[in-house]
Amino acid sequence: MKPVLELLNSLLIVDFPSGSSINYYKGKLYLIGDDANNLLVLDNSYQQVDSIRLFDFPIKRIPKKQKADFETSTVIQVNGEAYIFIFGSASRKERKVEMLIPLDGSTPDINKPNAPVIYSNAFFEQLKSTGIEDVNIEGSTTIGDYFVLGNRGNTANPFNYLVFTNNGFSNPEKEVAFFVSKLVLPEQIHEFAGVSELCYVESKDLLLFTLSSESTNNSYDDGDIGDSYLGCIYDITHKMHQPELVLDEMINLSAINKEFEHEKIEGICVEAVHGNELSIHLVSDNDGGESKLFHVKMVLSV
Repeated sequence: MKPVLELLNSLLIVDFPSGSSINYYKGKLYLIGDDANNLLVLDNSYQQVDSIRLFDFPIKRIPKKQKADFETSTVIQVNGEAYIFIFGSASRKERKVEMLIPLDGSTPDINKPNAPVIYSNAFFEQLKSTGIEDVNIEGSTTIGDYFVLGNRGNTANPFNYLVFTNNGFSNPEKEVAFFVSKLVLPEQIHEFAGVSELCYVESKDLLLFTLSSESTNNSYDDGDIGDSYLGCIYDITHKMHQPELVLDEMINLSAINKEFEHEKIEGICVEAVHGNELSIHLVSDNDGGESKLFHVKMVLSV
């Protein structure tokens, strides 16, 4: 049986643009926008409690040609301290950007770039050697000692890839050890959907995905928004060295609730797990300078 999804509530945020990633940590939600100047901090009722400055552009939305295109983020531990690790899409030179934001309440110094941890010349050369020419990183999570990056395809290159990398990146020019798996959509899906975020649930050994369909044939331009999906792979730690990974489930969110229609779901995080019930938060980008949050209950059948 497929997991059962239920939309609990939603909220449109008109003054925060282009929601692209969301994380939950110690009672707070951390919201990223791919062209936003700030990282927005909310409580679990979607009320703003803080805002962390990332950039200093004088307008609400950073211009497309200048934005770092922060499409994904994940919470990591460094020397016992928690950080949000944010990745640019790397689809252009100015988007090969990483940022570590401390979650201990200290103010990040955005004028001092973090030492590269994953993105480096060696990393991108190795990535190209696997056949991934159209780089567009839109998902990230951690599974044990691995960072996992999701490379999104498009209608001209209809392939998604997961890039598994180890944690040995203190030297940015050191050759990076990694392996790549092609993500295969279930046969009943008749349109291409690109991966837009990843989230690993350790207690269930479950890798969650958000995917969305969009009529664009490249990694730069936006297109008409189609359907969005929630997918998953069970027992991921026993499968992740395979050259191809088939999604065990892929659920069209518009079929769950009409509020998901014409919403490009970009981010996912899990707030809590109680038995087989997951409390999930999603964020969407409507390409119009707004973001929408969704609180979803997911009940697993396994």
